[in-house]
Amino acid sequence: MLVVLMVLIMTTATATFAVHATTVEMRSAGYARVAMQTNYVAEGGAYAALGYVDAIGARAAFTQYSRTRVRANTSLAPAHATLNRETNVLRIQMTDFDGGFDVVGPPLERNLARTPSLGPRNNLVPSFTVDGTDVYRTQRLQAGRDQSGRNPMMYARINFTSRGRAAPPSDFTSAGDVRSYHESSANARAMAEMGPFPE
Repeated sequence: MLVVLMVLIMTTATATFAVHATTVEMRSAGYARVAMQTNYVAEGGAYAALGYVDAIGARAAFTQYSRTRVRANTSLAPAHATLNRETNVLRIQMTDFDGGFDVVGPPLERNLARTPSLGPRNNLVPSFTVDGTDVYRTQRLQAGRDQSGRNPMMYARINFTSRGRAAPPSDFTSAGDVRSYHESSANARAMAEMGPFPE
């Protein structure tokens, strides 16, 4: 009976360890999946910003850029470095795509009652904010065009920083921090030269 008891104890311990290890691995796989999805959200925000500027045109993008300013010593996002001077920012939110020209909704589904963008049985709501900085226009000569410098076409160069987020619709936050406790975040950056646009 002693041998049987020892075998039972060892079997129970092995089963308990196996269940614990499986639980940890499943949780790790879930965290890795959410991290990968948040990376895709950030990259999708960068692509959406490119499409946004392409749709509204360079002139409207420069107008929006010149009207949006971030005060000195204000961070663009929580836990980001602050800026030392007032800076123009071409800020594009996911909600900017609601009701736009030929747009029926945001690039990502945010209503959990429908099929969620991040997959079924997932209660995380995706969102992104894209900041375009160092926006400037340039004109350059092209083959077959007037060589006198009177080029009517304009190109826009923008540095995009897309901040993707995936967070539960309701969660608790720490004091002084607006981020959700169970929030996943990722950044994607791109330098784009877009055009030609008419001057």
